[in-house]
Amino acid sequence: MAIRKKRSIKFLLTVFILTFFLAAILSSGTEAFLRVFPITMTWILLIIVITIGVVFDVIGIAVAAADEAPHHARAAKKVFGAKQSIYLIRRADKVANFANDIVGDITGTVSGAMGAAIIILVTTKYSYLGSWKVILNVLMLALIASLTVTGKAWGKTLAINEANNIIDITGRVIATFEKFTGLDLTKTNNRGGR
Repeated sequence: MAIRKKRSIKFLLTVFILTFFLAAILSSGTEAFLRVFPITMTWILLIIVITIGVVFDVIGIAVAAADEAPHHARAAKKVFGAKQSIYLIRRADKVANFANDIVGDITGTVSGAMGAAIIILVTTKYSYLGSWKVILNVLMLALIASLTVTGKAWGKTLAINEANNIIDITGRVIATFEKFTGLDLTKTNNRGGR
C-alpha cells in the first residue's frame, strides 16, 4: 500500500511539473508568435491549438474505450505500431490523464489567451474598435469555447465508436516517431518491439 501511495505522489508531482513547463513554454512561444506574425497567421495558429486539444481529447477517450485483444493479434503478426498501441491501452489512465487533462487544459488556456491577444492586436491596429474591446473579447472567448466544446463532443462519439482504429493510428504515429528519432517512448524496443 505504501509503494502504491509513493507511486501516486510521484505521478502527481510529475504531472504538476510537466504541466507547468509545457504551459510556460507554449504560452511564451505563442506570445512571441503573436508579436511577430500578422493577425491572419494568429488565427491559423489558434485553429491549430484548438484542433490539437480536440485530437488529444479523442485519443484520451479512445484509449479508455479500446479493446486490448485485437492489438495483441496485430502484435503477433508484427504489425507496425501494434506494441505501442498495447502500451497505451495498458496505461490508459495515465494516457487519458495526459491527453485529456494536461494537453486539453493547456490548449484550452493557451487558446483563450490567444483569443484575448488577437482582440488586443485588432483593437490596437484599428483604434476605432477600441470602444468595442469588451464585446469583441466576450465574442472571441465564446467562439473559442464553442469550437472547442463542439469539436470535443463530436470527437467523443468518434472515439467511443472507433476506439481501436484510433489507437491503431496513434500507435503507428508513435512507432514512426520512435523510429525516426531513436527515442523509445513506449519501451517496446527492449522487448523486441518494432
